Formats: sequence, C-alpha cells, structure tokens
Amino acid sequence: MKFTQLIMMLLLVMLLAACGAETPPEPEVPENGGQPPAEEPEEPAEEPVVEPEEPEEPEEPAIEESDPYSFFMKDGTTAHFRGDGNEYAQLTVRTVFLEENHIAVYEDNGGTTILKVFRIADSAADLVLEKPEFYEEYNPPLEELKSLQPISRYFELPIEAGDKVDGLEVVEIDVAAETPYANFENAIMTEKLEDDGATIRNYYVEGLGEVKREFIMGEGADEFRVTSSLESIE
Repeated sequence: MKFTQLIMMLLLVMLLAACGAETPPEPEVPENGGQPPAEEPEEPAEEPVVEPEEPEEPEEPAIEESDPYSFFMKDGTTAHFRGDGNEYAQLTVRTVFLEENHIAVYEDNGGTTILKVFRIADSAADLVLEKPEFYEEYNPPLEELKSLQPISRYFELPIEAGDKVDGLEVVEIDVAAETPYANFENAIMTEKLEDDGATIRNYYVEGLGEVKREFIMGEGADEFRVTSSLESIE
C-alpha cells in the first residue's frame, strides 16, 4: 500500500514538473527557405557627363603697325624707273638716310636732279626741303637739319582710302600696279588734280615706297599720259 502511494506521488511530481516547464518557441523559418538573402547587384556609378570643349578659335596674327620708313627705299638704294610718253619720264632715284630721322632722295630725270629731304615722325613723313638743279651730296650739320621747316605733309599712317593730305587723295589701298620690276596687287594709289586740269597718280608699295607715277592730261582720244615705272633696284 505504501509502495503504491509512493509511486503515485512520484508520478504526480513528474506531472507537475512537466506542466511547469516552458515550451521552447519554435524557430522561425525564413521565407527563402533558410538561404541567405541574395545580394542585390549594385547599380553602376553614373559617369560624370563631360561636355565637349568648344574648339578655341585660332588667334589672328597681330598686325604690326606700318613703319613710316617702309614707304621709302632702303638706305643707299638706287632705283631705276622706265619712262614712257616723255624723254624725262625715265628716272634714277637714290635714297640716303641722314641723321635724326631724315631721308634724302635724289631724283635724276636725265635733264636735272632734284633733291628732296623728308623728316620721319612716328606715324607721318613731311617734306622739309626741295631743291632743283642739285648736283652735290647733301651732308648738312645736324642743327641745319633740325632747323628745316615742313613744306608739306607727305603721308600719314594708317593710310586709308579717302584720306586727303595737302591736296593729295588716297583713292585705293589695294590696287594693282604693273611695273617692269614686278606686278603688285596691294599698291596704294593717290591722286592729285593740278590747276591746269592734269591728274598726277602715284603708286606706293609698303617695303619699297613709290613704284610708279603717272601724269595724265585730257581724256579719250585726246589723252596724254606720261608714266615712270620701277624697273630695277641696286
């Protein structure tokens, strides 16, 4: 009897212990069946948008200002001009540089020699002496050169079409000038109307100076023309 009661008590204790024990929670099963989540592919980084550079416009070469000396022959130069229409149209022109920005030009037409002296400034040239029948070398002291007074303005820079200097008008600045020496395409042509109705035209080329001159009288069938054109340079 006592043994049976002991057994019953043990069973009761074991039952109470089983009822009091906590039931462990069931493990959560991941939705993807326990597989590790797939890594989402990284989106490629956006490359910075590089706008094409606009091509740089080439710089225009700087245009150097004209040098007043470039409208005269070089120092010590002797130029020969072919003459047409008159026995005195043939010319020999000799250029000599003097002191303090002065230039002497000896012009021999076969009958006489004319001396012309020019004074050069930064952007102009003035005729300061003119002597016909001059057959010597002009070598004045510096003080005499400085004392010469301008007679007329020879040219002013920059030279542009329409300029008028002492009755001389710049008619064109890119005109053709045909000479025995060369055919020039960029000559500067000036005109001057004389009191007797004659027209005097002069053609200049930068780097050489005067390359051609024309004396024109009358029109049409009555036209009389005398021309002196550059033929050679020594």
